[in-house]
Amino acid sequence: MRRIALVNQKGGVGKTTTAVNLAAGLATLGKRVLLIDLDPQSNTTINFGLRPHELKLTTYSILVGGSPPADVIRQVSPNLFLIPASIDLAGAEMELSTQFGREQILRDALAGVTDFDFCLVDCPPSLGILNVNGLVFVNEVFIPMQCEFFAMHGLSLLVRTIEVVKKRLNPGLAVTGVIACMYDVRKGLARETVREIERHFGPRVFRTKIRTNVRLAEAPSHGKTIFDYAPESYGTEDYRMLAREVAGLPLDPIPLIAPGDVPALAEPLAAVFKEIDPLPSAPDPAAPGA
Repeated sequence: MRRIALVNQKGGVGKTTTAVNLAAGLATLGKRVLLIDLDPQSNTTINFGLRPHELKLTTYSILVGGSPPADVIRQVSPNLFLIPASIDLAGAEMELSTQFGREQILRDALAGVTDFDFCLVDCPPSLGILNVNGLVFVNEVFIPMQCEFFAMHGLSLLVRTIEVVKKRLNPGLAVTGVIACMYDVRKGLARETVREIERHFGPRVFRTKIRTNVRLAEAPSHGKTIFDYAPESYGTEDYRMLAREVAGLPLDPIPLIAPGDVPALAEPLAAVFKEIDPLPSAPDPAAPGA
């Protein structure tokens, strides 16, 4: 089972949208997918039409209450299963602070959950104990990034946090994917940002770019993924392609980024990446537990 955390401490970059629709895309490919909502805002949970305040068993129940995962996991669509969240998670940081081994509670609790092809974890936009639990549990990290300059700031802190968790708690952890979200090919800033991301992260940047699409913003209010809400939209096309790329399946031809440089941005963007140490290589997929 591939365990993947979607992490970015900056909000509004498309992290939850990507977690929900990538999971749904993988499910449409016939993969069994478990999606874990680790964010007190519960946006992933709400995206499936659930009301967090009405749920008795959530991620909080596993982390703090010791509930068996089998009691919390619920099926939300064919091949797609969810561990929902509620606002109670906001208090988990304090409640877990005095517990021994608090960074490993999620990993230990889900040790017996192995009957899925993929497990995706939607982490909160912060770098606290909930995020650390997510990073200790997984083997891979995907970083969704908005294609704008300010989305870059704080990236060095995120990468350093991942490196600390790797060194101290999870030696197999590695950043294996960067996802360009809210991509507008008409904007020179978006094109230049993608070039700088690719210059630093190299092959870790997925070929698929998630284009700006109003249907993606509308789908959560209807309690649906983009595949159910607008199956003919650009959003569905992009997340279907991303799911195929993550699953290692052949892709349809993807158009190259439209030409047009923005020279004035190249230097400040490059300066942001100078703060980031080289990333570790991806884990060997053939290794045990990969």
